[in-house]
Amino acid sequence: MDVISEINKAVEFIKREDYESARKIYLKALELNPDNPTLLSFLGFLYISTKEFQNAENIFEKAYSISNNDSILLGVALSKFMLQKYEECVPYYIELISRDNNDGRYYEKITQALSSLVSTGKSQYFNMAYKYSSMALSKFPLNKEFYVSYSIACIYSGKLEEGEKACYQALKLDNNYWKTLSQLGLIQEFLYCDEEKAQKYYKKALKNSGTKSIYYDLGVSYSKSGEYNKAIRAFKKALMSYPDNKTIILGIAHNYFKQRKFKEGYKYYIKQNDSSGAKDLINIWDGEIHKDKTIFVYPDLAYGDHIMFMRYVPYLKNKFKKVIVYAYPELIKLFSENFEGIEFVSEIPEYDYSVVLSKLPYYLKMDFSKIPLSSGYIKRKCPNNSRPKIGLCWEAGNADIRTTIHRTININEFKRIFDLDLDIYSFQVNPSSDDYLKFNMKDLGKGFKNFHDTASALQDMDIMISVDTSVANLAGAMGVKTFLLLPYYSDWRWFDNTDRTEWYDSVKIFKQTEKNVWDNEIKRIVRELTKLTSK
Repeated sequence: MDVISEINKAVEFIKREDYESARKIYLKALELNPDNPTLLSFLGFLYISTKEFQNAENIFEKAYSISNNDSILLGVALSKFMLQKYEECVPYYIELISRDNNDGRYYEKITQALSSLVSTGKSQYFNMAYKYSSMALSKFPLNKEFYVSYSIACIYSGKLEEGEKACYQALKLDNNYWKTLSQLGLIQEFLYCDEEKAQKYYKKALKNSGTKSIYYDLGVSYSKSGEYNKAIRAFKKALMSYPDNKTIILGIAHNYFKQRKFKEGYKYYIKQNDSSGAKDLINIWDGEIHKDKTIFVYPDLAYGDHIMFMRYVPYLKNKFKKVIVYAYPELIKLFSENFEGIEFVSEIPEYDYSVVLSKLPYYLKMDFSKIPLSSGYIKRKCPNNSRPKIGLCWEAGNADIRTTIHRTININEFKRIFDLDLDIYSFQVNPSSDDYLKFNMKDLGKGFKNFHDTASALQDMDIMISVDTSVANLAGAMGVKTFLLLPYYSDWRWFDNTDRTEWYDSVKIFKQTEKNVWDNEIKRIVRELTKLTSK
């Protein structure tokens, strides 16, 4: 068989969009030449044309094991990109750029892939996204897509003003480009906390775009401005185009929860696609009593949520013969010492029924007017200090920049507290900067290996001052007096409370009264601490 002749025939079929005839030629030729990288490459690009991306990836990976010429390398990268395997495609595009750094196709895909990665909070790609979007702009300064990618990289690298400038440059190229307008909406949220302007940009972007994903951003902005019903309507419009999107479904649920609408919120919350571990659970509990069976509880959220929702687990003991809870390794020792009659594991065991931890209130029929164990459910010994000991945690960790950016406070904001005659202890693990070193406090966080260590240190504190993070939840669960600093846009769990919370009796809320400014709240805490020292 003349391979070149057969390829030419197939190419003619492809020009006429007769992909099936071309496919038959390639497959027949590969029966005789199974390891011919040229044939494999042509078949791979045919699969991309017919949107059979998984077949394309398989073919190109085989071809790449034989030859790594530019065409095959591009095929591997492109098939992985189309499968949204962004982490896997990035190294191939980096290799392509190293071979030819003037090909705009490579920059287009790598910047898009990196934008997707950083937008999901993968911090290891922040610098890489900034690097390659900068390179793309320097080579193609009239490409509006590269300005948008650069702006995204700037935002996630903390260079908000630089990201804003990039958007205005993009507007000069096309003042109606929906991606630029949507990005400016985000900047209004992050940099200026101006939800009214953010919403104007999102609405303008929607007018100039066929994508309905912007309704999600509009919904978030409505939620941040306390317009929960408008937020729900926007999320539902987004859901019409993306019916299985977990983030959108959670947006609807959380806005119902924010209004304490338990049933309406859980109607959406229980049908969300769970995290990777939870989605494999079988025999989901129906809420009934099964005295001779074992139930397995799987945590689906972060450390703070695991601590907060553990209060519901003891209520399973009178419904099942055995209760097993999957716990994060950092929490197993703490939980094992505080929840008798419950087994904690770090691997999936055998079980009869299963349930996701954060869905327990729904199945237990315990709505937000019946939040149990608010006085505490993790043991502590009361401190007996000659001088008050104050704990401090100022940074939150979360994949969602929209919440993290508001839940973290610069350590310098606490200067007034350090000026008081108090013993202050840092509970911060891996702080993002060394600024805290200039203040007089003992660093406990560097010695924490797990939450048992954190709890042991909390036992000795008279007051814990914390942003919305796992330490605040642990302190509340232990009954430690806690000053919780909440941003103006707080998580649904705190509802719209500004003083106390139904979750923890020992927690006092200091909620931000001015966007992006913590001066008022720090002054209030200083007054509280001054009362303590004057006794």
